[in-house]
Formats: sequence, C-alpha cells, structure tokens
Amino acid sequence: MKKITTINLTRLRVEEDFGFLKLVLAETENLPAEETPSILTAAVNSFETAFNAFDAALKASATNPATASATDADVERDQSWRGINAYVKAMCSHPTDDVASAATEAKSLFDKYGDPTSLAQTEESGVLHNLLQDLEAFDSAKRTSLALDVWIADLKTKEDAFLAAAARRTEADAARQVGIVKETRTAAESAYRSLVDTVNALAMIEGDEEYATFIEHVNAVVERQKGILKARKTRGEKGDK
Repeated sequence: MKKITTINLTRLRVEEDFGFLKLVLAETENLPAEETPSILTAAVNSFETAFNAFDAALKASATNPATASATDADVERDQSWRGINAYVKAMCSHPTDDVASAATEAKSLFDKYGDPTSLAQTEESGVLHNLLQDLEAFDSAKRTSLALDVWIADLKTKEDAFLAAAARRTEADAARQVGIVKETRTAAESAYRSLVDTVNALAMIEGDEEYATFIEHVNAVVERQKGILKARKTRGEKGDK
C-alpha cells in the first residue's frame, strides 16, 4: 500500500517550511475530485486555510515599519558623508597654504576608504566607523583650522542614528518571527500532518489507486527536502571538525 512518508518539519527553516507546504498544497489538485469523502475535503480546506494564514504572516513580517526609519537614516548619513567629503575637497584649494595642506591631509583619509554610500548598509557602517576614528584622531589644530569638527559631529550623529534605527528594525523582525509567524507556521504544519493522516487512512481503507499520484508526488517533495537537510547536517559536521 502506498503511504506518505514522514518528515520532521521543525528542522526546516521558516522559508523552507513555507516552500515545502506550498508544494504540497499544489499537489492537492491530484486528490480525487469526484465523490470526495467529506473528511478529506475538510482536511484539504483546513490545510489551505492554515497555509494562507502562514503566508499572510510572512508577508506582514516582511513589512516592518522600522525599515522605513532605517532607510531614511541611511539616506541622511549618505548626505552627511557627501557634504563633508565635498567640503574637505573644496578646502584643498584654500588660498592659505597651511589650511590647504591640512585639507589635503584630511582628504587622504576619505580617499583611503573611498565612497561608502553605494555599499550595503552593514558594510557602509564598517567604513564610516573606521573613517570617523581616523577623523577624530586627526590633529586637533588642523581640524580647527578647517572648521572640521562640526562636520565630523554631524556625520557621527547621522551614523549613530542609523545604527539605532537598524537595531530597532532587527528587534522588530525578531519579534515578528517569534510571534505570529511561529504561531501560523505551527498551525499550518499541524494541518499538513492531519491531511497526511487522512490520505494515508483513506488509502488503506479504500485502496491507494485514487490517491497514488498525490502520495507519490508528496513523497518526492519529502525526499527532496530530506536530502537538503542531510546535506546541511553533513556540512555542519565537517565545519565542526
């Protein structure tokens, strides 16, 4: 008798679990369409409803209000860097030789790291951290001659604001993941297992001919996912060694 094999869904990552359940839901089209037992119809409907709730929770978790704040803060720090970089570059042509010399020295600090505004946000933070350290260690008399401290303070303020916004974004993402996403994922997995139990029971009672395609296709999905889990475990063990 054909039977759907088991899989421990808790070992799957969130997006993997969602993808697995989505493939199984698509396969329900291969279940008997005529004279379908009411218990099977109920199991399919419950699974679809639970999956859709899981889907909605994932979409909601991707829409994080804190993301907008982090994006705005990122734009502000980009503008601050462009402002101080342009200012120091202009001061390199200052008519006073000492000021121009100090500006040229300061500009070399910017040139050492290049333009960070096109980098990924985390990478940009690393560059700005190093640049700010160099600028704050730059000779204080030369900073004064360039009136540079106010620019440095602005860049540091904008970078700190971004880091704070990014931290809020991370906290919000984490809260959503352990909240509604976890709840709906658990419900969807439970509905999946109920569907599997129902199909397996009907196949045993009525014969598996009407359920063979669904069972075979779902088992193929299960085996593919198990293969991924096994490969990941192997890589992890090699990494530990």
